[in-house]
Amino acid sequence: MREHLSESVQMYLVTILRLRPDGQPLPLSELAEALSISPVSANEMCRKLQDHGWVTYRPYRGVTLTQLGERRASHTLRRHRLWEVFLVEKLGFDYERAHATACALEHATPDAVAERLDVFLDHPSVNPRGEPIPQRDGADPGRMLVPLTAFRVGQRAHVVRCDVTDAARAFLEAQGITPGEALTVVGVAEDGLLVSSGERDVSLARELAQAVQAEMKPAAPTDTESAGTSPGAGSGGDEA
Repeated sequence: MREHLSESVQMYLVTILRLRPDGQPLPLSELAEALSISPVSANEMCRKLQDHGWVTYRPYRGVTLTQLGERRASHTLRRHRLWEVFLVEKLGFDYERAHATACALEHATPDAVAERLDVFLDHPSVNPRGEPIPQRDGADPGRMLVPLTAFRVGQRAHVVRCDVTDAARAFLEAQGITPGEALTVVGVAEDGLLVSSGERDVSLARELAQAVQAEMKPAAPTDTESAGTSPGAGSGGDEA
């Protein structure tokens, strides 16, 4: 039977995972700041977590999750990000409010509810900010992301994450460039890109385009290809 973790322990583990998804040591000063506690309190708690096998703590280097700790942190983070998707997409919350509410719900969500929520949302792979939602077994979805600057003219991109400032994020959102949206690269220049977003073309400086992480989408079928696969299509058919 899985050991029940207190809300405090869950918060420590999931915060370490959020701040160091690459598994690198997290300085206690950074952990303490994220949790709004003193470095002394963070030190004491991390030593207790190490005694229980959740983390590895090295003075002057920082704290890392053990394999067991990472599984438990992923378990909590999965619930948090599923609730973020639900609150933003189904209830119309803005992201900041959804994030704060999910912080409370993540600790009180039974496994059965989390899985029903996942099904109801059609198994989302990222939250509204494009951050990956751990799978049921705790694994990272492992999506292959590249910056928009890696795309060529004519290629389609599925936006997953925007690693930008709040001001830049507001600009991108106003242009319809948000996680989950599809773009087509229209033009490439040394200083930036021109992308098609919905009904508009948007010019992005290279630095901003570099911060937009995306997956490559399959090319849209051409009119000729579509006609060739339509029932009864032939050389004598009407043009689309």
